[in-house]
Amino acid sequence: MSLEMLTEDKINVRECVASWEEAIKEASQPLVDQAYFSQSYVDAMIDSVYRHGPYIVIAPEIAIAHARPNGNVNKVGVSLLKLNQHINFGKKSHYASLVFVFSAVDTHSHLDILQSLARILGDVATVNHLIQSQNEAEILSIIKGVEQR
Repeated sequence: MSLEMLTEDKINVRECVASWEEAIKEASQPLVDQAYFSQSYVDAMIDSVYRHGPYIVIAPEIAIAHARPNGNVNKVGVSLLKLNQHINFGKKSHYASLVFVFSAVDTHSHLDILQSLARILGDVATVNHLIQSQNEAEILSIIKGVEQR
């Protein structure tokens, strides 16, 4: 399944957002609009950060928001919010300008997405290109280029 499902309509580029909660909401919106999951899944992702801290920030500039599906996820999906000004997720070293959201319907259906994200986000040059990108088409081109390697 990898990242072929990440299409331009699931990528947003914004200058900034007011809070990390808004970042998660904004990153989630394309998937909510396309019925991948309900608003309660968005609320669960935000609540999870409140309960467990900024664990979704997996590296400087990179957050991957998710929650346990609880009858509120209809299908596996992934979206991305790219911020030109990173947002702090509550602790000094927990900031991100690339906010990915993924949804899973069970404990294994999303593993291909995570594997693809690891390949893309494990390459510093690729991450820097994503951070410097200016629009959705450019981001998609960078990701597709890595996926084809």
